[in-house]
Amino acid sequence: MRWKDQLNDMKLDVLKEIGNIGGGNAATALSNMIEKNVDIEVPKVHVVGLSDIYKILRDPEEISASTVVPIKGEAPGKMLMIFDSESSKRLISFLIGKKPEDLTELDEMQSSVLKEIGNIMCSSYVIALSTFTSLFMETDVPILVIDMLGAVIAETSILSSEEYDDVIMIENILKIKDSENLSGFLTMFPQHGSLKKIFSKLGIS
Repeated sequence: MRWKDQLNDMKLDVLKEIGNIGGGNAATALSNMIEKNVDIEVPKVHVVGLSDIYKILRDPEEISASTVVPIKGEAPGKMLMIFDSESSKRLISFLIGKKPEDLTELDEMQSSVLKEIGNIMCSSYVIALSTFTSLFMETDVPILVIDMLGAVIAETSILSSEEYDDVIMIENILKIKDSENLSGFLTMFPQHGSLKKIFSKLGIS
């Protein structure tokens, strides 16, 4: 399946606008969580072939922290929140006070922090989608995966109910007061018919 053949500019703009609303909700939740002001730039939406992920990700072989969030309801699928290595470490330091040296050696508390932040980002987007479309959608138990960026995306694609040749990636830049920006990607893996149902509810063919 190729999303590039099915998503026109209008549909991509809708996904971006929903991402903007979801991002605003996520920023509020993160601000309360880390006790710092957080803003999220208007997201960019990319439709990228699995073989071209390197064009979007700075280093697909970099070890990253990714949260896989299953979506249940009338438009099921999976969402993946990816933070690069440095962003992941800094997010942990905001909440725990100590920056880990190696993502592959996180303790239970550090892992829990990243999983919860990833869950907040994905859930905020799903809530925005559900609100826009009036479709019943809810997130299931999140799973934290520590692995190479490119490998996580490819593996999630393989484990999804559809066979994807490309992926929908929503780029988020988090601006945190008195800190360098953090970057992350929300990646969508809708099940068969889910996006068609979403756009139909929005009156977009």
